[in-house]
Amino acid sequence: MNSSIETDSQESELTKNDDRYLVPGLVRGLAILQAFNQQTQEMTITEIAEVLDVNRSSAFRLIYTLESCGFLRKASQKTYALDSKVMELGFNSLAKQSLLDLATPLMKELRDQTQLAVHLSILEGTHIVFINNIQSNGTFTSNIGLGTRWPAHATVIGQMMLADLSETEIRDRYKNFNQWETFSELTPKNLKELLQRLSFVKTQRSMVSWGHYNHDMAACAAPIFKQSTQKMAAVLSVSCPLGSYDEHYFRNEIAETVIQSADKISKFIY
Repeated sequence: MNSSIETDSQESELTKNDDRYLVPGLVRGLAILQAFNQQTQEMTITEIAEVLDVNRSSAFRLIYTLESCGFLRKASQKTYALDSKVMELGFNSLAKQSLLDLATPLMKELRDQTQLAVHLSILEGTHIVFINNIQSNGTFTSNIGLGTRWPAHATVIGQMMLADLSETEIRDRYKNFNQWETFSELTPKNLKELLQRLSFVKTQRSMVSWGHYNHDMAACAAPIFKQSTQKMAAVLSVSCPLGSYDEHYFRNEIAETVIQSADKISKFIY
């Protein structure tokens, strides 16, 4: 048995970069499916032929095959669109995986890109809870443990998650709240200030804390959304000592990298 597995592995290694083993029709069929996106939801045979750089006859045969298998459908007399079977391919697999399963590989990728500690958090009541942490590759070791809870009103992570709620929900969560501990001039000291802060946070793609919660630490947070509801499922963040990066670089380059990683994870969360 082990010999068979080893042989299969060797064959896979030898053939994975050999074009002789590619099936051109399959490659083109997959290229058709990938050509559809939010901006291009319907295409004609001519448009698909142009994407593939083939003639109309070849494009039609590929479209006919995908339509027969349930991956494409006629959207109008002249156009085609993705059919539900395409969604089933991803959903049937992704639905069986947890947020942690889906996010962890991309969190490690973000860690490797930035060399920073990476965190995944959710909102519980008036606190954020860290549900996954990936340590940095450098000398810095984050002391944030799984299950660590921080006040949502005082952190960029919490403010980002609260900003996704309605004002009614926020007022309900904080109606008996009296622990308005402040950590910097940006920390809301009451519900009125929190609502004002959240009105700003709603307009941001990411939020940066430059020593505003932990005074010697920088953090950047970006939201992860569920595809089915477009509601926030969690927040992805990175952290490091203030001296690790120039502030301008952190607020721009690092923030954009965190946003891109959060967007990638969002594509898999249903």
